[in-house]
Amino acid sequence: MGFSLKNKSLGARIYLSMMALIVISLVIIGVFTSYFFKNENDIYHLQRLHRKEQSVLLALKYFVIENNIYRINGSLDKKLEELANIHTLDFNTYNEFGVLVSSTIEGDTRALLAQKNISAAIIDSVASHMKPIIVEEVLDNQPYLSTYFLLQNQDGHPIAVINIPYHKDSKRTSEELGSFLNTLFQVFLLLFVGASLIAYFLSNYITKSLQVVSTRMKQTRLTGENPHLEWESDDEIGELVHDYNRMVDELHESAELLAKSERESAWKEMARQVAHEIKNPLTPMRLNIQHLQRSITDNPNDVQFKIDKFSTVMIEQIDTLSRIASEFSNFAKMPRAVMANLRISDSIESAVGLYIHTPNVQVVFKDKTDGESEITADGKQLNRAISNLIKNAIQSIPSGKEGRVEVQLLFINNQMCLTITDNGKGIDENEKSKIFEPYFTTKSSGTGLGLAMVKNIVKEFGAQIGFESSLGKGTQFKIIWD
Repeated sequence: MGFSLKNKSLGARIYLSMMALIVISLVIIGVFTSYFFKNENDIYHLQRLHRKEQSVLLALKYFVIENNIYRINGSLDKKLEELANIHTLDFNTYNEFGVLVSSTIEGDTRALLAQKNISAAIIDSVASHMKPIIVEEVLDNQPYLSTYFLLQNQDGHPIAVINIPYHKDSKRTSEELGSFLNTLFQVFLLLFVGASLIAYFLSNYITKSLQVVSTRMKQTRLTGENPHLEWESDDEIGELVHDYNRMVDELHESAELLAKSERESAWKEMARQVAHEIKNPLTPMRLNIQHLQRSITDNPNDVQFKIDKFSTVMIEQIDTLSRIASEFSNFAKMPRAVMANLRISDSIESAVGLYIHTPNVQVVFKDKTDGESEITADGKQLNRAISNLIKNAIQSIPSGKEGRVEVQLLFINNQMCLTITDNGKGIDENEKSKIFEPYFTTKSSGTGLGLAMVKNIVKEFGAQIGFESSLGKGTQFKIIWD
């Protein structure tokens, strides 16, 4: 699994980027420093070799003229040994044909550094240019410099080709480079610690304002007040705050238009549904009145019995109309919630108490919160919502089946949760997506407003409601407080 900044916060990305920049800078400076040291070392040794060869060449020219040297002899060899000791150098002496005549090199390296013959190209180059030439050669895979110059007598005739093999002091260079890099590392270590602290506070400073904007955006709701943000600087964050404030204003206007449209649509739909629900009992009422008229006309002796039967039917239909009116009134004119701190377990016990004696259904309540069940809500509306859910659970149990409705209050992931579980018939897959829609019902009677009302109440208290259901086994409604 590779490292990625995508899942890191903005502050972390800024901090890590600054740290990476410091480390990369250290590496780049270290590389360039090594290159600089090597280059400076090469220049230093090349210049040093030039100085020494010029000094040796002048000394030999003076010696040749002063002593009238016309060929290689013992006095010239002795002079070369003397110069070798003075300058801490080695000399190889070749005749004009490139054959080794003498060497000041001793030990195992003589055979390697004192070649028996030098190439004609070197002799020609020295003779044609009439000045020293420097050649880079290799010994034991280590490069070294070798300079050649032509020694002439006072008449201008060549006496010998002098070779000076020159070894660079790589150990000294490595020690200097190591010392410098060590010092550089210590300085960068201090800089790294200091920069880490600066980067930490700087990233927090940069992201703090963004976190304020982010927090306020998370709190933005379609309904309710969304206050403006204040930002004094006219920078990028200021532009973001300005756009947020503009969005809040547009959201408020859109919410008002949407609310108006939804209200109009809702009242139209409610009017249609009310008319439909009222027509249902009106039809049998009309038929019963017509039947009573015919019965009285056809058989006037049995009037009292027919009136009693007619009254019973009419009272039932009038009760149905009254119930329909009450349900629509309760849904449409739900009173404004009066919020207060209360123990939800008290509301549950009150609601359960209404149904505890229901025939053929066992209604039980289990409080697993150890008494820590305080929330902010409207007690009456909360009791109404819980009662509605328990009532629905009881009504979902088929006749002839021993029913059980279990109400539990517990904590799930540190969130208070209320579950109402029944062993009823369950909810069909095709109906699950519509279960909280107004006017939708799976029962043969009713307006379908119960669960829609429950959802509105729960939402008002800052909670979420959901359900799980298995056809033929039962349903569990779950309310979770954030």
